[in-house]
Amino acid sequence: MKKPVLIILLLLIFIISGISIIVVKSSKEVLTAFGEMDNKLSKSSISVEKEKDSLFNVIQDEKLIYKANKVDSLITSFKGYLESVKQEMLGVKDPKNYELMDQPNNMFFIEKGLSEKGKEFIAKIDQLREELLMLVETPQLKTQINSSLSTSEVRERDGRRRDWLEYNFKDFPLIASITRLTQMQSDVIILESDIYESYIEE
Repeated sequence: MKKPVLIILLLLIFIISGISIIVVKSSKEVLTAFGEMDNKLSKSSISVEKEKDSLFNVIQDEKLIYKANKVDSLITSFKGYLESVKQEMLGVKDPKNYELMDQPNNMFFIEKGLSEKGKEFIAKIDQLREELLMLVETPQLKTQINSSLSTSEVRERDGRRRDWLEYNFKDFPLIASITRLTQMQSDVIILESDIYESYIEE
């Protein structure tokens, strides 16, 4: 092999190796960023929980206290369900070792559509949405509940419509799916607080 050709080949190997290192490093940084976001969401939810409990204690009307207890029961159950889904996704993985969560967990999907777990997940969200809608009166809150707990098709930038579950979970790294579930837990806590505020204002 001629020397110039050998030099070119060596340079190409070095370049490819360098690109691989950059890609691996950046992917690890992305995974860590998701992990840190998940941690921050969990911490912020604690403070929102305290605020929500304070609001609950201000409600005076007996009928509204009954409704508030129902809301609390529904959302506590749903948060617990989401936590069980996270644990099932994680399996035996260390929840703090974000770099090992690069592979997707597609337990919601089978080759031709949604798995039984995926159907169950959607049904749980739909059920919570419908039950909460019956416990609020204001159009603003109804809109907020419909938006926060929507499982409708999602329109992408190019105008195509995608299934909500696929859009949010399919082929995403495990840590991204875990973070999405934590975000959902945080969203329903905020929703619960807003419902209590509406009861206080009635």
